[in-house]
Amino acid sequence: MLGVYNYTVILTYLGMLFSFVGIHFVFSDMNRSFILALLCLMISGVMDMFDGKVASTKKNRTPSEKLFGIQIDSMADIISYGVFPSLIVYKLATLEEFKSAHPVGKYIVIAICACYLLCALIRLSYFNVDEMERQNQTSDCRHEYRGLPVTSVALILPFVFIVSYFSGSSKPPVVPCAFLLLVMGLAFITPFKLLKPHFVGKIVLIIIGLIELALLIAGKAYALESKAPAKSDENFSSIIYDTNGAQKYCPRESFEDMAENAIESKMEAEALQKSLN
Repeated sequence: MLGVYNYTVILTYLGMLFSFVGIHFVFSDMNRSFILALLCLMISGVMDMFDGKVASTKKNRTPSEKLFGIQIDSMADIISYGVFPSLIVYKLATLEEFKSAHPVGKYIVIAICACYLLCALIRLSYFNVDEMERQNQTSDCRHEYRGLPVTSVALILPFVFIVSYFSGSSKPPVVPCAFLLLVMGLAFITPFKLLKPHFVGKIVLIIIGLIELALLIAGKAYALESKAPAKSDENFSSIIYDTNGAQKYCPRESFEDMAENAIESKMEAEALQKSLN
């Protein structure tokens, strides 16, 4: 078969597959689908963090395997940290609540998503050329980045959701996420130097990611609870059950009408029974 299938690229393949699953959750109607999508994004980020280290443990890699590793890593990254995050924000912009309130803003956010994806593509293409030239000159590991690495979105984007949830907002963070993509896209192609985290730094980033995950789950639950109707509300919904036993909410007025109709039906049935007797 064409390609490389040894352990040096396993994490890269798995990271891309997790991102594909995350894209599925972005367009899913499941409860907490965005939580699951962001979880997949963070897992993919962890795998990308260590794939290069794992690949470097194989000392007898051929030049073709090294070049394949460079190419496949960037191709997986454009899906995981280019397409995937931009689709998350795209989905937020196309929600009915945001479209109806900001009909023009929807297209602005979509344009920002496209620009972000383009910047990620340009950065990864540049990185491929730069890394091949670097490896022709030295076998040492890279100690710094030029520009912001695309994998950073796996930590920063979930943080925006966390801030939104715990600020008490009941609306999806469309504008903050769009602004984030705009800034990050520019940072991808800006040639500033950034130190590359080593093993201890990567462990710290994983711990931060675990904390984010816990806050993300707690924050989502908080946001859902804040939408529940208060018992003191005049329009507080009553709970009813359908024929399958599923729990549903029924507005007070509808519930009262249903109860009144049931009483009237019972009275009519009793009157009919008396007339027959």
